[in-house]
Amino acid sequence: MKLRKAKIGVRHKGCWGSLCTLEYPNIVMKEKGPINVENCKEGVRLCATWDIGFSDRKVFDEFIKSLEKYEMIKVIKVISVYEENALVKTEWIAKDSSYETVLKNNSLYTSPVTQKEGFEVYDIITEDPQKVVRLIEELDEIGEVKVFEIGRLSPKDHLFKLTDKQAKALQIAVSNNFYEWPRKVSLDEISALVGMKRRTFQENLRKAEAKIIPNLVNDLFDKGVV
Repeated sequence: MKLRKAKIGVRHKGCWGSLCTLEYPNIVMKEKGPINVENCKEGVRLCATWDIGFSDRKVFDEFIKSLEKYEMIKVIKVISVYEENALVKTEWIAKDSSYETVLKNNSLYTSPVTQKEGFEVYDIITEDPQKVVRLIEELDEIGEVKVFEIGRLSPKDHLFKLTDKQAKALQIAVSNNFYEWPRKVSLDEISALVGMKRRTFQENLRKAEAKIIPNLVNDLFDKGVV
């Protein structure tokens, strides 16, 4: 079976992330570090830090000020601002979470979630094309869905035989920027975030890496990329 890749965007109904980047199309928000999702009386409470890209500091300041109109946002904290990027922490409450929708479909993240031009954008891979179809159908219940890209990956995919636990561990590690360098989140932090023993999470993650990384590297050598 060939691996499928997809870049899927969802314009989340009533979500501040979709609304604010639709209003400010030159602003791009990229997930930085783990997104914490907790159940609460109102639905789910989410906490995230964003790497926000902008071309005009004045527009960025206006953008941050505009976030105050969204009642769902409980915390807005500008951590640092550089020439064309800023780190901003937000906490908000929503009725549902598109992040959880992606996770429960066992599709693997290949990059952090990005918010741009009104869409939450997910880059994923899966061994089962039906999971992509199911994910699109479930996201369509949350909001407008746009498929930016969909197709096959051609590595030696028959060797990617991950168990559900291994796939889940790899998915969580990628979505929480575990492979970013210098590393800003530890195995202890990620395992605590998902309510799993560190040793168990680490074992599942290492087994997944052992199955995927050698085959990806060999495929790159075969193609003369490295």
